[in-house]
Order: sequence, then C-alpha cells, then structure tokens
Amino acid sequence: MADKKDDKAKTPDKGKEAAADEPKKSKKPLIFGGSAVGLLAVAFIMAQMAVPKKVVEPRLDGPFMIPLSSADITINLAGENSKRYLVMMLKAEYYTYDAHYVEARISGGGGDGHGGGAAEDPHYSAMLKHALLGIAATKKLGEVTDPLAVDAFLEQVREAVDPIVFPVAVGHAHSAKEVDPESGLRAGESIFDATLRGLLYEHRIHVDQTRGTIRLDDGPVIEFKGDEHDLRLVDQKGQDVYVDVSALKPAFRGEVHVGVPGRVRKVYRDKFLVQ
Repeated sequence: MADKKDDKAKTPDKGKEAAADEPKKSKKPLIFGGSAVGLLAVAFIMAQMAVPKKVVEPRLDGPFMIPLSSADITINLAGENSKRYLVMMLKAEYYTYDAHYVEARISGGGGDGHGGGAAEDPHYSAMLKHALLGIAATKKLGEVTDPLAVDAFLEQVREAVDPIVFPVAVGHAHSAKEVDPESGLRAGESIFDATLRGLLYEHRIHVDQTRGTIRLDDGPVIEFKGDEHDLRLVDQKGQDVYVDVSALKPAFRGEVHVGVPGRVRKVYRDKFLVQ
C-alpha cells in the first residue's frame, strides 16, 4: 500500500507538464509586422516626394469663329482696267490657348465676345486690308467666281491673315505692345516679320540678364547691352524672332516662352459679291 502511495506521489501532473512544454507565444512577429507597415508607408511617401510632378503644357482650344473685319471689305480685281471689284465679309475658324485672345487682337480688347460689335484695332485693320489688297491685285474675275479657284483664293487669304491674327507672342504678354510680367522681355519692332511660326509653348528664349546673353531654343548665343529694341534671334533651323530687351528685369535669368498663340484653320465666305 505504501508503495502505491509513493508511485502516485511521484507521478507528474500530465496537464501541467504539457502546459510547461508548450512554447511561449512571442509578440515579436506582431512588432515586426507593425514596423514593416511603417517602413512601407515611409518608403511610399519618399517615393512620391522623389518623383517630380509632370508639367502639363497648355493645349489649343477651339474651334472658334470670328469675323475678320467689322465691315465689308472692297478690293479691285486685276484685268479690265481694275473696273471689277470684290465686296466680301470673311470669317475665320481658329484654335487658340485663350478664347479671348483674338477679340483683344482684333478689337483692342473691347466688344461683346470674339470681336462682335467692337471697333477694330486700326493697326490690325490696316494690316488686314493691305494683305487682302495684295492678294486681290493678282486675281482676275474668273479666279474669284469659279468654285475651285475660290477655294484656292480663300486658302491664300488664310495663309496671309494667320500671322496678322496670331503674331509671335513673348511670354505672357497679350500683344506686341505689352511686356512679359515675369521677365520684362517683349516683342521687338519687327515682330511681324518673324519667320518662327511654332506654337507658343513649343519654343523658349533663354535669358541671362547678368551676363548679357540670350538665345532662341538651341540657336547661337547673342550678347546684348540692354538697350536693344529690335534684337534678332535665330534658332538652329534658321527661324527668327525679334525681341526688345530694354525693359528686362535686373538679374533675370531663365526661360521665356515664345511662339504663336493660335492658328487660323480655315477662312469662310460670309459675303462674297463681284461687281
């Protein structure tokens, strides 16, 4: 009987022994997991900060329509001793970065939208009529009455008026008279003779006022004194623009957009009478 008691006393508690043999649960995986999430979050934030934001260049808007003049334009035709003449009112379909740019260009900023009912800018009006007279002076009666010839005539008009409606602009200036507010650069006196016809946000003028240097795109570097009103710049393709550097801001160094702020896509007849 004593032996049985001793054996029972020596018998270990199986439940306690099993519990003791079980490995203790560690909290490390939970701590490690939390650290990983934190590291991933930091890495994501740093990656977002490291990637530069993509600069989205403005795009042309349109199409818009506008009368090229506020009144009928009468021009004499070639042949028959210039006794025959053409009376016309033309409209232009165009695309631009700024829907109000053409209104300001044609009417000087007044009007009720796209030039309607506003007095024409005398400078614009004179250039328009000069261009149309130059074209009509070479046209005979059949060239403005035959349907196929009329289409060719209107395309010739479009090519002539496009640089008049959309002359080369410099920076954020809305006309050749205005100064770009950021740089002080503006269009030169011969800007209407410029051969560059690329869009405004496709070309840049690189300016270093401190060193007195300037260049158009990848063209040659030109030195200036600071009093030039009609400085000619040429790009790598031989296209040129004219700029006025006399109002450049002191120590300005940077890039200024340059180019045309829109395109005349097509010219339509609103009134077209031969007399």
